[in-house]
Amino acid sequence: MNAPVTPPDWFPVAEEIIPRVLERLASKADSLNLPMQVRFAPRQAFCFLANSMLLANRANREGMHANALAITRQCLEAISVLELGLVQSGQATNLLERWEADKVSPGEIRKWLEANIWESYGTGLWSEKWAEFMGKLCKASQPYAHYSPKLAQWQSRIVKVEDESEDGNLTLIVELGAKSYDPQKATRITLFHGLIHFALARIWVAHSRTGDLEFESLVERLRIALGKSVYLDGDHTDWDEQFWAMLWFRDGNNCPE
Repeated sequence: MNAPVTPPDWFPVAEEIIPRVLERLASKADSLNLPMQVRFAPRQAFCFLANSMLLANRANREGMHANALAITRQCLEAISVLELGLVQSGQATNLLERWEADKVSPGEIRKWLEANIWESYGTGLWSEKWAEFMGKLCKASQPYAHYSPKLAQWQSRIVKVEDESEDGNLTLIVELGAKSYDPQKATRITLFHGLIHFALARIWVAHSRTGDLEFESLVERLRIALGKSVYLDGDHTDWDEQFWAMLWFRDGNNCPE
């Protein structure tokens, strides 16, 4: 597949927002008032998240798409731990202490956040509740939590899709290799990274209470731009399925974004 001539609308906005949200979260995580037992847990979660995104981005650029996705999947649990630290309440701190003692699962943390915190974040990409947005984000990456046939499919490049047979079947020509760079796969993983950074930006806005209207406007621009991606199908109930490995468009082999 050929790379797009121009980047999608969400790409330059994401490029602008990423360093700014990471800087804000790093500063916030350093100033949390928490018991010594878990004082550094949110900061460690943030560092793990930032480093994982850096490594995933490098792997994605070099055609190691399966590795990029596997690394990206680990970011979601780190976000939940970071959120618990940002909440700054007795219940959240207690849950963070239970996490530190390995007595609570990531799913239990997300359930608590959904019941007590997420309503204050507003909507997701469109008009859906934040819990639905985060649920789709988790579901989209869940198949890549372990090395599996679904993850292995990302270790390939779709060279050509032929739709000329009389029986209506498609013929795919696929290249396999240690580093098989596929522009469409690379774009979709970068889009997923954009979704994660949008989530981080919205989380920071919800907990900072600084009234940074200029930054909030940038977050809104990113939300709108991401929501228009052809890979998300608009306000669709199963947009998480767009992160299957084998996805192509019948009107040609060019990457649409």
